Amino acid sequence: MASPNDRVFYACQGVSIQNHGFADDVTTDEMIHGLQSVGVTTNFSLEQAFELGQIEIYENIEGTPDVEVTLEKVLDGYPLIYHMATTGIGNAGPSGLVNRSKQRCDVRLGIFPEESNFIDSSSSPDGAPAEVYMSGMYVSSISYSLSTDGNSTESVTLVGNNKQWFDNADGKMQEGSTNNFDGLDEPLGLGSATNPSGGITQKENILLSGCIFPQTIQGIAGSGYANGFDRIHAQSISVSTDFSREDIFELGRKTPYARPAAYPIEVTCDIEAITTSGDFVNAFEDGDVALHNTLDSGNNTQNECIFIYTQNGLGLDLGGKNRLSSVSYGGGDAGGGNATCTYSYINYNDLDVQMRANGYIGFNALKETLTGADKAMTSADGLGEGFPDGL
Repeated sequence: MASPNDRVFYACQGVSIQNHGFADDVTTDEMIHGLQSVGVTTNFSLEQAFELGQIEIYENIEGTPDVEVTLEKVLDGYPLIYHMATTGIGNAGPSGLVNRSKQRCDVRLGIFPEESNFIDSSSSPDGAPAEVYMSGMYVSSISYSLSTDGNSTESVTLVGNNKQWFDNADGKMQEGSTNNFDGLDEPLGLGSATNPSGGITQKENILLSGCIFPQTIQGIAGSGYANGFDRIHAQSISVSTDFSREDIFELGRKTPYARPAAYPIEVTCDIEAITTSGDFVNAFEDGDVALHNTLDSGNNTQNECIFIYTQNGLGLDLGGKNRLSSVSYGGGDAGGGNATCTYSYINYNDLDVQMRANGYIGFNALKETLTGADKAMTSADGLGEGFPDGL
């Protein structure tokens, strides 16, 4: 490093994710692309013990430190943070919440010289002058936000109990780790010249022809792919879940021996749309008469399918047991603006985050793959059977 940094800003930071316990130097494939922000918070748990006979503290007992890493990236065709953090089960195979929740990863944040325009090895041949290493991290929460306003993003929170700072002699972001960050990096294209991936996912890159929306949304017709195409004016879609991890301790060891997810895990999906007539969701004290003589007799809602697909290959499969938890109508006031309806759905334990590059995609593709059904990966472009032609 030619001179100490006066500050740290976006162009002199890089973040990698490796499989837990992987001791080799960081490779270019382990660097996160499209990253917008990173934050690291460390909390030291303190418990006070006092005694009779003095006002002063007897002992300040330190528990296990908690390390939290928050990351946000744009959806750009490069591997998702969630997938990179859970590749212990194989990045190219089918997986759901249960399998991925068990996996751990190691996260490294490298801070490079600020006088360079990029962080590739030509500007820092000895690697990152400063590096913080967080090991044994679990995914704590994930969130995907698709909107008409700006870029679509992925947000991930990782939690663990170990953090260590290094200089460039002991760090793993060495020469060659950051070669792709040379001033020429750009979103990864998954399409062709005639069917490009669209770069960073914007509003036009949400492929309604490959989505399945809940039928309770006003205007939706049918329950298959493209049931919302040219029928709703969706403004935003957000999908999120929190693993609510709990520490499990044992005698003879200070750190938890496991931090399992606290099942059942609630998965939420909020869909906001401009309304042309209202939400048309009825709420009867005796339940919807249309559901009488069915499994949902006496209820106002029933199970719904949700699948969201984007042009650069992201598929969010929330399964077929999503239930409307609330609907709100608002906006369109005298100050201007349009009236909108926001439909909020929940399910439990059902979220398969798919990427087209991983080799299988489509509604229920995970379940069909695991049960041996011949539906996942049935065409050369990696789309599951039943997708509309040309998708």
